[in-house]
Amino acid sequence: MLSEGVKWLVLVLTAAMVLDHLEIGGTVVDLAFGILFGGIVLTLALAIGLGSRDLVSRSIEKTAERAPDADPSAPPPGGEPGKPPIPIDTLRHF
Repeated sequence: MLSEGVKWLVLVLTAAMVLDHLEIGGTVVDLAFGILFGGIVLTLALAIGLGSRDLVSRSIEKTAERAPDADPSAPPPGGEPGKPPIPIDTLRHF
């Protein structure tokens, strides 16, 4: 499926370059290609972001569990010195 997507992306890029080289459509071709490419990038960013949600939450949980072993002179996690720390239970939920 990935190879088909790359194949079509290359074909669309080639078509946009050909139309631009032949001076057909003026800036409309550039604008259409920009909108299409931006939509593909946005779609991939959402897919990767939503797909890695579990990985990020597990990483935050591991960091929160290791926090008591950290340097006692360091400021509390998520807060500044002198302010109350953020409870660990709130870090486990999104």
